[in-house]
Amino acid sequence: MLDSEVLPENELFSCHHLGESANDEQDIMNFTTKHVTGQGLINYLRYYAFPDEEAGNMRTYVIRDKRSGEFVAYFSLKAGLISLNEETQDDNVRFETLPGVEIANFAIDYRYTQKHEKLKGIGKVIFTDFMVPIIERTAASIGIRLIYIFALPVPELIGRYKEYGFARLDAKSEEALHRRLKPRYDKSCIFMYQQL
Repeated sequence: MLDSEVLPENELFSCHHLGESANDEQDIMNFTTKHVTGQGLINYLRYYAFPDEEAGNMRTYVIRDKRSGEFVAYFSLKAGLISLNEETQDDNVRFETLPGVEIANFAIDYRYTQKHEKLKGIGKVIFTDFMVPIIERTAASIGIRLIYIFALPVPELIGRYKEYGFARLDAKSEEALHRRLKPRYDKSCIFMYQQL
């Protein structure tokens, strides 16, 4: 962990690394999502986020309400790459790569949205005010060409990511990419991306 790292904030929300608040452990055990398909996001936060932090596999960030201290959402970022233009030459598979950052997890606590029904667009605010600045700051030091996500196959979520500027590949390219790169835990998820 970089002790001197200053994380973004806005007028409503603050951001910190998982485990930096004394309330994180209790709050993650109460975390819930709107969709049943989000059970994997709940399980990740409860059982795998802390070990991944310690191992350096992924960085998980917690968003809290600045006024009340409530747990609002979390997201996890990790370095990755996307392979393109795959071809076989002399029994070897060759391809080009694009460096990127994967939004490996992103979920808003359903309890918070139920309590604050008038607050709309929380996900987009978190994406633009927190994720993008962290990724852009990283891109100032290392090569990053795109941001990508394996989104849950929920039409509402796919539509929301499109509003954030993400796109899907054409059907043939999407199938080929899913065959090569789809993470084991993202069996039914859909690859979406945007250029940085």
